[in-house]
Amino acid sequence: MDISTVSQPETQLGNEIDGLLNEDVVYPRIVFVSAFVALRTILRLRERLLAQVEAGANLRFTVGIDLGGTSREVLEELLRWDCETFVFHNTIPRATFHPKVYLFESATKATLFVGSNNLTDGGFYTNYEAAARYKFELPVDAAEYKRLLRPLESLLDPQGVAVQRLDAGLIAALVARGELPSEVEARQNRRDQARGRVRVNGGAPSSPFAAVAVPLPPLLPHDVRREEPAEPEKRQPEVNGNQTAEAEPPEGTLVWRKQLTKSDASTVGPGTHPEALVVLTQANFESQPGQPIDQTTYFRNLFRDFHWEPEPGKHADQEHTFVRFRVFIRGQDYGVRNLEISHKPSGEAGQRNSPTSLRWGGEFNPIIRSLNLTGAVFSLYEIADNDADFLINISDT
Repeated sequence: MDISTVSQPETQLGNEIDGLLNEDVVYPRIVFVSAFVALRTILRLRERLLAQVEAGANLRFTVGIDLGGTSREVLEELLRWDCETFVFHNTIPRATFHPKVYLFESATKATLFVGSNNLTDGGFYTNYEAAARYKFELPVDAAEYKRLLRPLESLLDPQGVAVQRLDAGLIAALVARGELPSEVEARQNRRDQARGRVRVNGGAPSSPFAAVAVPLPPLLPHDVRREEPAEPEKRQPEVNGNQTAEAEPPEGTLVWRKQLTKSDASTVGPGTHPEALVVLTQANFESQPGQPIDQTTYFRNLFRDFHWEPEPGKHADQEHTFVRFRVFIRGQDYGVRNLEISHKPSGEAGQRNSPTSLRWGGEFNPIIRSLNLTGAVFSLYEIADNDADFLINISDT
């Protein structure tokens, strides 16, 4: 038996599980136990898990619904799979279902993960998490394997009055009781909990903590992306669209930087109508030291949690969303702007393509043109702000 640790985000549990599923091995027994489950994460695993089922694997899920961490769409998706799914819920509020266990067992070996990682993109990729990884050679380690699994059997093979096998009737009952949020609501719950968004008084001290960049999860393929819920999202109004006095921009994590071209700054020659957009290029930017971004997917992934929908009047597969940015230009605070992000998935095929752009918008573009920003440095930060998720800071250096 070999015991090691998985410390995330340095090592991502999602990549460890990907490695197991990408091996040329059929696991007759696969079990996922998780308090929270996200649709995006199981869609990413679906093809390979169902291939295991088709090859003879017994695939089982034990999932929780406490704290709104698992959505209706997740249960509906799992119901379509040819596998066993159990929902665990104790009606006593103080008894939250919270374990995370992942087991892959074949005739000759088994791998067990026990830790803090939920079956979500945060739990598998971006959160700070820790898990123990146990590797067993069978039948040599059979006795130790059975010893370690014995206390986990109530999770791996759940039974009792706090457990229900998943079916359409159970989903309907949970929805009727208001105990099963939509995927959009569940995702927002997780984001709010992770970011700890709390409004503070203006006189409160600044945070003693700093933002640190972490690797993003893989971007879902475009055909799978279309399966995500397209529930309407209310577009947030601009909190402050006026230039204010000189101020300090909020601190955050740098996620991209570029020197603006004439086209980006809408300062093209007379008689030419500028497109009023910034093309989100590679710009020699590295998301991690020594890891240049792939601009064909990086920005669509960066803004993945916003409400994407087809863009009217554009290319057949073109899509767009609106994101709230706090905008600082040469030390001046231009408030929070609701800016459009446009992306063409067919442009993801080539490394030289730049299929994503940010549009200044009709109201803000005249301001951008008047400032003559050609050659200025456009820096994009992810921030923990009550009114905006990202900061645009444009400066001359």
